[in-house]
Amino acid sequence: MSADSQWPLQQAVHNALSGAVALKALLGDPPRVFDHVPPDALFPYVVIGETTAVPFDTKNEDGMAMTLSLHTWSRYRGFKETKDIMATVTDVLDAAALSLTDHTLVLLQLVFAATMRDPDGLTRHGVQRFRALTQKPQATS
Repeated sequence: MSADSQWPLQQAVHNALSGAVALKALLGDPPRVFDHVPPDALFPYVVIGETTAVPFDTKNEDGMAMTLSLHTWSRYRGFKETKDIMATVTDVLDAAALSLTDHTLVLLQLVFAATMRDPDGLTRHGVQRFRALTQKPQATS
């Protein structure tokens, strides 16, 4: 079993956000949370973006330290909608007991958040980065 938990983490985050009642009012029902944005996607939506990962092994367990980026996209005039969505995303992930296939999530915490205007002048873009630590359970014999 590999210690690489990038995909299990992305799946767990997607499931938590897609199932969050609090996000339905902001992103539709079901909430628009994408890995790949369809060409006809309605605004606002959240995209699960880039991941960086490095080994985080201990003497007894294999693990990974990752940074997962989430992108919020909105056409609301001003940043209120983007910031409301970002705050709700953080609340949902803080409260979620994420279950990862074949891995244990040790830590998931927000480490960076920023908002910006897209060059088109219409779109607002929010970026959040979450730090995650995972471990691969040891096989018992």
